[in-house]
Amino acid sequence: MVLQGRYVLTPVQSGVMVVNVRRARERILYEQFLKALSEQAHVTQTALFPVEVQVGAQAVTLFEENAEMLARIGFDIHPSGVGSVTVEGVPEGYSCSPGEVERTVADVLAVLSEGTGGLPEMVQQNLAEKFAVLGASGAEKLSDPLEARRLIDLLFACENAEVTPGGRRIVVIVGIDEIEKRF
Repeated sequence: MVLQGRYVLTPVQSGVMVVNVRRARERILYEQFLKALSEQAHVTQTALFPVEVQVGAQAVTLFEENAEMLARIGFDIHPSGVGSVTVEGVPEGYSCSPGEVERTVADVLAVLSEGTGGLPEMVQQNLAEKFAVLGASGAEKLSDPLEARRLIDLLFACENAEVTPGGRRIVVIVGIDEIEKRF
């Protein structure tokens, strides 16, 4: 059962499991991005119509410098003129609608502008976490029970289905005892 598009409730032997949809998406995207960054395997959803976004000359340079890394995680962004980029695809889980693509480009630009220093593994984890947060926050609310089932399956295929990369809890079990106390 999907509650307000934000939680998935499902019975388990000891009670009811409650899954925070946004946090589950964050964990799933994080592990997908981390895998893509380390193995160069990615899933890009192609926009039906490419979206051109004005970003400024410095930002175009930043996108060019990070093109390989962005492509590995599923972004198809390339320079298209003076101070603009064209977005032809975004990672699975991100929205392809023009307004959302513009917001995503701004968010990606913010992540790239922060700079990344340190060990390659830490840089990959940091980037994967930031892009996962962006992807999860821009996703639509969950409404379809089949989507909820797919989300649960993807979550429990993750190495860690309990917490987000930032350490926030994803799953809570409300026990039968706790439910019975309320009645």
